[in-house]
Amino acid sequence: MAPVKMPSLVKYNQPLFAASDDGTVMKNIQETHKPDGRMFDVKPVMIVVEQIFRQAAPAMLTTTSQAPAVAESKAHDDSMNLDALGGLSYTIHKIGCEITCKCSGGSDSHATTMALLSGTLSLYSWEGKAVLVLAAFAMSYGEFWLTGQLYAVNPLAKSVALLKQMPELLEHVDALKPKFDALNNLIKEMLELTRCIIEFSNLPVDYISMEAPAMVTALSHIPTAVYWIIKSAVTSSAQIIGLISMSHEYLVSTSEAWELSSLAHKVNNIHGHLKKQLEICLQTIDEKKSIEAYRILEQLIQTTHVDNVKIKRAFFPSKDDYPFIRGSVDKKVHVESLRRKIVLLLFSDLQITEEEHLTFLSALYQSHNSHGQENIFEVIWVPIVDPINDLNRGKQEAILKVAGEMPWLTAYPPPHPNSAFVKYARKEWRFNKKAILVALDGQGKVTNPNALYMINIWGGLAYPFSTEREEALWRAETWRLHFVVDDIDLVLSSWILEKRYICLYGGEDIDWIKSFTSKMKEIMKAAGVSIEMVYVGKAHPRAPTKKIIDTVLRERISASWPFESISFFWTRLDSMLHSRMQIQKGTEADRIQQEVITLLTYGNSARGWALLARGDLEMFVNEGRALIHVLDNYISWKDKIPEKGFNGAFQAGHDLHRTADHCVRLVLPSSSPVHQVTCPECRKHMERYLLFQCCDAQLVPDPAAAATANVATAAAGAATATAGAATATAAAASALQSGIPTRLIE
Repeated sequence: MAPVKMPSLVKYNQPLFAASDDGTVMKNIQETHKPDGRMFDVKPVMIVVEQIFRQAAPAMLTTTSQAPAVAESKAHDDSMNLDALGGLSYTIHKIGCEITCKCSGGSDSHATTMALLSGTLSLYSWEGKAVLVLAAFAMSYGEFWLTGQLYAVNPLAKSVALLKQMPELLEHVDALKPKFDALNNLIKEMLELTRCIIEFSNLPVDYISMEAPAMVTALSHIPTAVYWIIKSAVTSSAQIIGLISMSHEYLVSTSEAWELSSLAHKVNNIHGHLKKQLEICLQTIDEKKSIEAYRILEQLIQTTHVDNVKIKRAFFPSKDDYPFIRGSVDKKVHVESLRRKIVLLLFSDLQITEEEHLTFLSALYQSHNSHGQENIFEVIWVPIVDPINDLNRGKQEAILKVAGEMPWLTAYPPPHPNSAFVKYARKEWRFNKKAILVALDGQGKVTNPNALYMINIWGGLAYPFSTEREEALWRAETWRLHFVVDDIDLVLSSWILEKRYICLYGGEDIDWIKSFTSKMKEIMKAAGVSIEMVYVGKAHPRAPTKKIIDTVLRERISASWPFESISFFWTRLDSMLHSRMQIQKGTEADRIQQEVITLLTYGNSARGWALLARGDLEMFVNEGRALIHVLDNYISWKDKIPEKGFNGAFQAGHDLHRTADHCVRLVLPSSSPVHQVTCPECRKHMERYLLFQCCDAQLVPDPAAAATANVATAAAGAATATAGAATATAAAASALQSGIPTRLIE
């Protein structure tokens, strides 16, 4: 028996877009919207709808005796779905019947859509209208394909399938594939657009105004979007009903697939436009939430607390109150373990192992732990990963690898780089890649924005690491040789106590070193003076410094510190400068600060320099060329030695033969608070330049300090300003085994 020819379900010759784009029609759509306040939770309904479309795909049709296994979904909670659908089942059924009736009668899709909007749907919100129609379509769609899936294994399904001509449909599955593909694509687009509309309805009104431009634009387009969702559902229903007729004309016709594809394109365009507006709204909300979170955190930090637990929870939110690990994820640490302890927050990026400034901190921390007593302070590494959305598995593994090499705690998972906590650290504590150590007392109050420098200078004497303690330690200091070298070299310390003449010299120019030491020995012999000479390298020593040490010792040029001691020496000097700048807060440099700048200025250069002292005082420092010039003119100042001593006579000779030409430099990291530096030669303010440099430590004799650095350069006479750099590198050996002064770790 030939199939009965069905009436035309859709008028394919009508334009798809003209009706809705007409201003009059859009006004009519708006006029159908008469909500009476009835609301329902659309999310659970959408979960059921999505499950139906996912499980009812034509690809799941079977003609075997085995029923297909239906995938279980964690999202499918029957009790939740029943509660959500409690009062909607009849409404969904009613809408479905209306769609089926009008589509079976060959009604125009636009007329059917408008009828639905004017009827039951008029009382619901725009997102409610879309979800109800999708649910009605999903019900008929699911029933149709459920019959097809169970046709071969269930007698009841087989009988129903016969009435729907399902056996004939199964024979033409391949011929119908273009229609199925177009239908599935349209369903996907409808679901995505509906989810987008639902997101707009869930935006928090406390953070986004209805008058916001993006919100106004979106709200004006949502009625249009809902219209096209409903029209697409009506057209799709007509396609499913059309399968029942299975006429030859229907099988070979391509107009249905074309209309479905055209609708999918239209819905996709609308979704793209709304998605852009949604992204703008979400960005606005995130910004306002971020500002609010920052303000709340700021108030919390400024508030006095009984202990530090509340503020630690704010810094490191965690579901189980175990926001820290010690070495590995298997060793979690509860936030309560830090109650009323002094806590040092160590901010850095993943290059922390290259920070030579951490050597002293590590030595101090391990020394306290080795005594078998509970630490009176704790250190927490806070890794900051950039760019913001780059905390992938590789980064997490890198964090855990570094954490495993550290003796202290690690915040894991780390705070989001865009969180209020990290923003506060960047703004208030001036964190910018280079490691900082923020000190908090037992009540969670910030007592020092960066205690790393004072620990490098005074070690255990820095406890409790507050700014007040740092200022007190500085008040007790004067510019003297023992303060400069500390107890890095105990033999040198004894020479200072014996008030011997001492010469510390450095640089990486071996020709200058040989010339300088040779001339010094000649003059010592001529003047009958004994001077202890020690090679102390240069700031941020690298491989060339190691070669110089070997040469100095092998050829018995003079004494030399080991590489590790040289690194500690220059690290302490660098810390002195930053510590002074931190507590003085931009005031004019005093003598200690200026002398430190002078040493660092010469130490940053590969060229030679030297410091002369007698005991703890009478220090004189200058760069290599000027020193050689003074030595070459020994005859002009030798007669002053009996009266002024060797150092006084040497300085008089220097003043006598001083030349105007000079060129000195000081390279600092871009995060340095230093804004103005006085030239150690002419006492004028040095000019400031910006340097970008990247160097291979093995190839470049005078390596760069950082990718970005502030370079201060002064030039006089015909000298040309030059710039150099220095890089913070890790000390090669363990601090406890490398000669760190004992008092620094006690």
